[in-house]
Amino acid sequence: MGSGNIILNINCKANVYIGNDKNKLVPNLYKEIPKYEYAISELDAIIARFCNFRDYWNVKYLNDNFDKDFIYETILLLKMCSNSMVRFNPKEQYFNQGFRGLGDKKEFFTSTMKDICICGLNDIRCVLKQRDYKFTNVDFLLYEDNLLDKGNLLILDPPYILRSDMYDTDFSQQHDIALIDIIQNTKSDFIYFNYLYRDGKVNENLKKLIDKNNFKVIEINNKTLAGQGRSQNIKEVEEVIVTNVRMQ
Repeated sequence: MGSGNIILNINCKANVYIGNDKNKLVPNLYKEIPKYEYAISELDAIIARFCNFRDYWNVKYLNDNFDKDFIYETILLLKMCSNSMVRFNPKEQYFNQGFRGLGDKKEFFTSTMKDICICGLNDIRCVLKQRDYKFTNVDFLLYEDNLLDKGNLLILDPPYILRSDMYDTDFSQQHDIALIDIIQNTKSDFIYFNYLYRDGKVNENLKKLIDKNNFKVIEINNKTLAGQGRSQNIKEVEEVIVTNVRMQ
């Protein structure tokens, strides 16, 4: 499910919009966000008691304390971290992304940044209340709904198996083969994102799938950037969408 960008913005009608991610953060946030309205004054109260913030956040996260304050705190945490990335220790599962420096800024949480946070939260809240959403938090290998049935649109955005420099993941070869099998055999429409090529490496499972089927392949990116924006971190890639959906 990633950040949930696609499921919140996709322009299609459905009886229910289901978002699943093995990591519990985004699904649980999206369950809670519609319950509240958000205001600058409440955000300021969170900022005012900021102290050892990442450790404090991890205690709540690891204990499944997804309350209203946690929503504010997560927004602030991500804004303070390098590239606003979500990265977890693969063994202990605590959030371990580093903070970025203030540089020449006298204040990190400016009025403009706080306005962006609050407007974004209230916008997401409105979107989530307009449709019937369901958010789940399971390994897709254990997902109960039959993904091979007809009549669904599957949006499949797994961790990119050729990409190991930006975050740790336990997405295994078993997961990749199972996902390819779903794409190969599902009677539903699907849209699948991944790297076909990166740094001289070929995604062999994906290449075999494409060679074997008459799926449409759309290149969406040929470069990627990791780290702090230095030009030497630019990587040559072939990021693609693979789909059986007819494009107009």
